[in-house]
Amino acid sequence: MNLPAVAPDAPPSNVAGRTTSITLFTTQKWWGRFFMPFMFTASRAVPKTLDAMDRLSFISFASWTLIRELPYNGPPQTVRRLRYPHLFFEVSFNGSWAQYIDSSVRVLTTGMFSFWSSSRTFPGPLPASPFQRFFKSHEIDTSHYYCAYPDATVTIVRSALALEERLDMFAHRAQNIPEAAFDGAWDAFLEDAQRFL
Repeated sequence: MNLPAVAPDAPPSNVAGRTTSITLFTTQKWWGRFFMPFMFTASRAVPKTLDAMDRLSFISFASWTLIRELPYNGPPQTVRRLRYPHLFFEVSFNGSWAQYIDSSVRVLTTGMFSFWSSSRTFPGPLPASPFQRFFKSHEIDTSHYYCAYPDATVTIVRSALALEERLDMFAHRAQNIPEAAFDGAWDAFLEDAQRFL
């Protein structure tokens, strides 16, 4: 399937096919060390709070981690204690960097405020331009980025998985379909499968 190319607006190391990656480090305000663990626990306990993100079908992966200290690997590295925790954010999505920010702040306005309000210099999710500058100023280019299906969008992967499940179910049922009724059953399967192709 040939999909239209997306104009890259991220460094080449952050792009694999149609998928772009963003990595961010933001310094937390003093209360972020307490608030972010609460947010992580709440989103795990009530997954419906992330439904809006799931509806943004161009996002394939998003992760937030609170970094309180840097691991010590021995000399010549020195032990480094962080005065404030930092929020480490990773996201992978289909499309361009600007499209991700623009769509996210408009659809996930409350979620963006919830997850970023404890970060220093956070300007609020709207308008989008200051938020884009906030992201750019805290973004770290990746040295390497891998995507299992670089030419497939999240929607294509989800459709393929749904189609595979239906095909497996049909193959299981087909063993018990009388030969005279098979053509009708196959046509019904193909009609149902069209929405996943």
